[in-house]
Amino acid sequence: MKHQLKLILLLLICIAISYSACTKSSITRNSSTVTPKVISSQVALNLKQILYGEYGSFSIADGVDMPVNMDIGHKGRLKIQSTNDGPQCGFKIDTAFQFSLDASDTAKFDIWNRIKYEVLCTGGVLSGVSVYDSLNVSATSANYTIVSKSGETLVLKRLVPGNKNSQLSLSGSLNVYANVQPKKASEKPTTGTYNFTLTALIIDPTKNGDVISGSATFATKGSSADGIWDYKGTIIFLGDHKVKITIEGSSYTYDLQTGLEV
Repeated sequence: MKHQLKLILLLLICIAISYSACTKSSITRNSSTVTPKVISSQVALNLKQILYGEYGSFSIADGVDMPVNMDIGHKGRLKIQSTNDGPQCGFKIDTAFQFSLDASDTAKFDIWNRIKYEVLCTGGVLSGVSVYDSLNVSATSANYTIVSKSGETLVLKRLVPGNKNSQLSLSGSLNVYANVQPKKASEKPTTGTYNFTLTALIIDPTKNGDVISGSATFATKGSSADGIWDYKGTIIFLGDHKVKITIEGSSYTYDLQTGLEV
């Protein structure tokens, strides 16, 4: 798995998304509540990133396949203790790593990740995996200090144990926290939390992890130079990588492959 690339991508996404409201509002600032439509787009982006492995190491597109090696590629290597492509029933991974990266004199990253996997079996046949994945990132540049935390606790099961092409059922919880603190006193910070609860999502592994049905609830709150928000809502998975997000009685449809409204 190209773990280092995913982690660097996380930082770039955090900067681009979380700070965009501050940058935009440098032209026009107000204290009004951020609109449900604006927040719905952030909900979609966070859901996309955490489900498909842009936060941490687990992606639903990988199905129940287990990682056999994660190469940090910087200041040492981490080898997962798997010795074959088909771990036995009850096989577990519980490991953590931490490293720092000085990208320049003014840009520094600190990353901590803990990963737990356990193979699940039904009648001695591989049927799923349970996943706990926690990732903390802090970054400092000449202009900002950024803290990002994400986590997931999931159970992914094959509807037909032993069949690698079987549809999958996914339940569990996801959470994302990001804080962007500008170093200029004249600029306001951005902070936000996003918590998701997934209920019996059905995934087609033959279509790049497309969630073809199921639902989720979410709660999000935060503040930026554009205002504050505190919303709860629902998500319906429509298939074809589309979701319908409903907040305050209004619904918006997004493509989870792009994160854009459709």
